[in-house]
Amino acid sequence: MRILKLTSPYMRGEDVKKAQKALQAYGTWVGKVDGIFGPQTAAAAKQAKWMLGYPERQCTQTYGQALHDYLTRKKKPNRLMRRRSEKRKVSNKPMREKALDEAIRWIGVKEDPPYSNKVMFSDWYGLRGPWCAMFVTWCYTKAGSKSFDPKKARWAYCPFMVNDARAQRNGLIVVPINKVQPGDIAMFDWQRDGISDHVGIVETKPNSKGDFKCIEGNTSQGNDSDGGEVMRRTRNKRQVQIFIRVVR
Repeated sequence: MRILKLTSPYMRGEDVKKAQKALQAYGTWVGKVDGIFGPQTAAAAKQAKWMLGYPERQCTQTYGQALHDYLTRKKKPNRLMRRRSEKRKVSNKPMREKALDEAIRWIGVKEDPPYSNKVMFSDWYGLRGPWCAMFVTWCYTKAGSKSFDPKKARWAYCPFMVNDARAQRNGLIVVPINKVQPGDIAMFDWQRDGISDHVGIVETKPNSKGDFKCIEGNTSQGNDSDGGEVMRRTRNKRQVQIFIRVVR
């Protein structure tokens, strides 16, 4: 297998598909197996190396035969790699779980005064307006994400987040419902008109009926998208336009 790495244009081929399938089976790749070695595939390779116990300096965004053999179990990690891997499982909590912890921390926070959109999250973002996406941006920034960045205006508008995930831009990818994990992002479309109205952070996986719990900013029992409070809400997959995973 050739060494797969980020190039311009991106590397393509059947070996990239094999790499994506191996990363998918290992759990670090949730995108489409398209045979294109882009930024998200590269990030998945780096994450796999970290989880396997590679030395930190070797956790690069490349994919070669050695990594493929580890992922397909043709080769077993050595004792030192196993020790690193076990240590990292304890200390390296997934970013999405950190973001969820941050979201739960702020349940009950309200706008002051009511109906003003004045709240700590909009003040921090630097924009006075509907703040559900600003809340998600806050949570993921605190969790260490490099994608969510108020200085670059990412993201205060839900449809922009949807567009970036569908294009696999800025560290966002679309996640199928059967792959959704706590800490992933739910984009809601109440009118089912193709335009995202609201966003929250998934707390529980959708059950057999499609129901799940979500932590959301700027919501209430009387106003799903502009209710002025951070709340835990029960939602259903029918209300969701797409689910998103943050990969960096």
